[in-house]
This record gives sequence, C-alpha cells and structure tokens, in this order.
Amino acid sequence: MKPYRNILLITTFVALLGQVITFGQATASGAIQGTVTDSSRAVVVGAQVLATSKETGASRAMETNNTGNFRFELMPAGSYTVTVTKSGFAKFVEKFELLVAQTVTVSAELKAGGGNEVVEVTSEAPITTDQTKTGVSQYITPSEVQELPLLGRDVANLAYLAPGVKATDSYDPTKNRYAIISVNGQDGRNVNVTINGVDNKDSTVGGPVMQLPLEAVQEFAISTQRFSAANGRSEGAAINMITKTGTNGYHGSAFGFFRDEALNAIDTFAAKGGQKAPYSRQFFGGSIGGPFIKDKMFGFFALERQREHTSKPENPDAFTELNLVKSLGAQPAAIIPTPFFENRYNGRLDYHFSDRESAYVSYTSQANNS
Repeated sequence: MKPYRNILLITTFVALLGQVITFGQATASGAIQGTVTDSSRAVVVGAQVLATSKETGASRAMETNNTGNFRFELMPAGSYTVTVTKSGFAKFVEKFELLVAQTVTVSAELKAGGGNEVVEVTSEAPITTDQTKTGVSQYITPSEVQELPLLGRDVANLAYLAPGVKATDSYDPTKNRYAIISVNGQDGRNVNVTINGVDNKDSTVGGPVMQLPLEAVQEFAISTQRFSAANGRSEGAAINMITKTGTNGYHGSAFGFFRDEALNAIDTFAAKGGQKAPYSRQFFGGSIGGPFIKDKMFGFFALERQREHTSKPENPDAFTELNLVKSLGAQPAAIIPTPFFENRYNGRLDYHFSDRESAYVSYTSQANNS
C-alpha cells in the first residue's frame, strides 16, 4: 500500500507544479497571431510562419490553418521577427516588439513572386488589440523603464503612469522608502504583484515583498480593471514585472548617484541645533549579461547598492524640558544619526532545450539595515 501512496503523492506534486508553471507562463508572456492573405485578400492555407526572438535566436514555427490564421502562445516578451513563406509568393518579414501580457496581430499579405523576393515591414507600433480581452492595462516598454526618472530607483513608481493610481499609506516601517499604491480607491493590499509570473505580494501590509534592482527590470505592466483570471487573487489591480535575460550579445550597464552635505542648505531645525546635519549618500550599481552557449544558454546579473549616512536635527532643549537628561545619564545631542544601507541583486540563467522547450532559474535578494 505504501508504494502506491508514494506514487500518488508524487503524481499530485507534479500536477500541482505543472499548474504553477502554467500560471507563471500565462502572466509572464505574450502571444503572436495573424492572418496570411494574398493580393486578392484570399486566405493562404499552409503557409510557413516562423517567429524568431532577436535577443536569443529562439524560434517557433507553424503552418496557417484552413482559414489562413496562426497563433503562437506563451511567447517570452521581447523583440521578434515573423517570417511567412509560401511557394509562388515573395517572402514576408515583419519586425516588432512583444510586451508582457499583450497579443500582437500580424496581417501578412503575400505578393506573387519568386523565392528570392522579400517584402519587409518594420512596425514601431504593431496592432495589439485582442478582442477576447476586456481588461484596462498600462504597458511600460523596456526603453521607458530605462529612461524614466524613478524616485529611489523603485520600479513600483511606474504604476503612477496608469489612471486611477495614487500613493497610499504604508503600515510597515521597513517599507517607508518604497511605493505602496492604491488603485481606484482600493487598499494597497488589493494589488497583486508578480515577477516573471511568480507571486511577490505582501498580503499583510500591501506592496511587493521584495524590491528588484531597476537594472534587472525589462518590462512593467499594470492592469487596473477587468483583468484576466490568470492575474487573479486581488480585486484592485495586477502588476506584472519581467526580468532581463542574457542574449546572444554581451551587454552591460553601470550607474552612480552621489550627494554630499556640502550641497545642502541649513534648514530651520538644523539652525536651532547650532550645526548642519551631516549627509552622505551613494547609490551605485550595474548589470552584465550574455551567452554561455550561443542560442542555448544565457546569463544575466544586476546589482544595486545604497549607502546613506544621514542625521536628524533635534532641539536639545526639548530633552531638558522633559527632564530626560538626568535620568538617562547622557548629554542632549543636536544631531541623531539615521544611517541606511541596502543591497539588491538579481541573477538569471536561461537554457533553451528546443524551439518549444526552455527553462530558467532566477534568484533575487534584498537586504537593508539602518
């Protein structure tokens, strides 16, 4: 009886694991669909369609069905080239960017011609309307993630670009430096946050459990109304973040922000204390990514460090008036140190077994003290 029980437990575990993987894929990917026609608008059956990732070289292939349609599901977000070929027609090529949770529609019109002729379309803003979805979403592209200024390099601030989003109170003193958002009047705990489809929500006080290094974020999407059940578990909104991956080319980045007390004016409280509060802040980091095995194995790593030496000015007379000095056996101070140190890093390793099978391992860490 015991062997059968073990087999049942293993089978149940594998089934549940499959559900988790499917959920992650659904929220961390997109879809590519389209219709292939000829010059007379008649559908082309049996055309070869190939979707190739620009970053990794991974490709998926299929043929159009009897209505001339095709659809690629669970495609990782990124830049793609779709190539359509059919005997007796010129090759059709279209390039575009697929964002997380989006469906890109390609309208491929084949022109009569030889095999060496190519019709190439470069689309900066492809059609992304999916008539099967009713959700209201805001998508932040990789270039916007890189270029938009963000307070404290907190990627959650990108949510403020969506209508109905505003800051709300944080009830966790360890998160007073990070954005906690409210959507359409909902409490911050009603916003679900995922990274690559994996849950990152703090159900107690709201907001993400862990902050990603900004250098590791590729895309950001927030759905505020009528979003898919794949994003579920929260009635307020759903935030999806996709981390960067290594590609066939080596690439990296570095940044540094530095500020010193010499750049600060003396405020009213510091003037009462008789001295300027010391201040020193360094925020720096970088990233590196590339292939271990071309077209097969890729790695990416990002790191951010923040070191802040700050102080809070106080009026020493306040302690004297409260008769605390003698009982504590200490002299009142005009400056109280409030240092803050934080490290964030993210690593990811991707492996492509075939055109239809791939896997990745990712590890993220955030540690701070003050």
